[in-house]
Amino acid sequence: MNISIFRKSLALCVLIAISWGLMAQARLNMHIDYNRFLDHEGNTILLIDYEIPYRSLLFLAHSGAFFAQVDCEVQVANQDSVIYAHQVTDNIGISSRHDAGSNIKSYLNRISFMMSEDHYQITFTAKDRNSENSFVWSFPVEALLAGSRISDLEINSRVYADSSAYLGKFRRQDRVYEPAVSAILRRQYHEHAHLYMEIYTPEEEIGESQLLVLSLEKDGDLILDEYLDFTPAKTHDSFSLKIPLNDLPAGKYQGWVSLQAREDQIYRDFEFVLSEEIETQLSIFNNPDEEYQLMRYFMASRLPANWDDLDIDTKRRHISNFWRNMSLTTRMTETDIMDLIHDRVEHANRFYSHLRPGWTTDMGRIYIRNGAPADIEKGTSSDESRFVRKDYQIWKYRSGNRPVYVFMDIQMNNNYRLIYVSGDDTEISNPDWLRYMGRDFDESLLRN
Repeated sequence: MNISIFRKSLALCVLIAISWGLMAQARLNMHIDYNRFLDHEGNTILLIDYEIPYRSLLFLAHSGAFFAQVDCEVQVANQDSVIYAHQVTDNIGISSRHDAGSNIKSYLNRISFMMSEDHYQITFTAKDRNSENSFVWSFPVEALLAGSRISDLEINSRVYADSSAYLGKFRRQDRVYEPAVSAILRRQYHEHAHLYMEIYTPEEEIGESQLLVLSLEKDGDLILDEYLDFTPAKTHDSFSLKIPLNDLPAGKYQGWVSLQAREDQIYRDFEFVLSEEIETQLSIFNNPDEEYQLMRYFMASRLPANWDDLDIDTKRRHISNFWRNMSLTTRMTETDIMDLIHDRVEHANRFYSHLRPGWTTDMGRIYIRNGAPADIEKGTSSDESRFVRKDYQIWKYRSGNRPVYVFMDIQMNNNYRLIYVSGDDTEISNPDWLRYMGRDFDESLLRN
């Protein structure tokens, strides 16, 4: 019996980053894999699939949506000589800003070409135009032999009927085969691992019975062993084998498919990771309702109006998405932006508290959102006001629209209330602010 064993060298890059910290780094996080098939003339068709998690991209708002642009290039070299190069610009749009922070959603694309040589060195590069983060991966590829009996094993996370233009590059006949480029399958989203493969039968063996065996193991223990008898009716046959995931424990799996035809036995192997990943929940406060009040300082108009009606898990998902969006907007890691805001909350509690926590006061809100002012001027209202003389503070900032805020201790209990603002559309002035300050107040003090 002639037994041939084949193992594909994976061009698979799984880069694990600490959340949005990618924005502050030079590396673009993405996954890449390849698979090879034969056409009817025996030529090797190379499919290079790549997947870019939305979380690793910098999306910019435009025309009511959010967009990222990635420039990709594949260079094919043989004996240090570039014989083929292909460039593509991926324009990636999303309608919801929350998708930009998703652990699950990603952009998927495929580049394919015929191998005219037996050996290639592939270099794949990508660059996010908005963040200027980049990715480079180089790997060797051997062409399949012209007489190969079986293709590579392509792992798909989903296979479904679809005749639309969406994911057209991944359609075979009327079904979309969505590749799991990262080789990571999540139980809560994927019911099966789908193995797509092609079997090539010489014309003289058409009509003869063949045996296909699917085996799967974890930690050296055999988990699955299925046998399929089939009789080829043509030289090119395609198969999609399903591996149920519901009853499998999380972990790394190795598997193989063997084909027995006459005296030949050919193996192709594969591997994947089954994850029970639970999305990390982010928050500063233990009480989600307090976190909601904090979030309103930054994005009040985009928060759910029915917050009180939401269950606790939904509230925490909104909170986590908020911090991921903050990370994206500020180009800081989630840890860094949360530490920064936490420090500001602590500062507000230390210096602006009276009968309630300082972070809930007007001064606390402005400090948490903007940080320390560039200039603070303190004074007392004049006798020309309608009220008893009261202390005030003028805060000035040099960044953005150079906002100016005037706070007054109206009740003389150290609870300074915001009575005037300029350069900040999220705040409003008290229409009677000048009466509080006094008609002889020098308004030139508000210049910034």
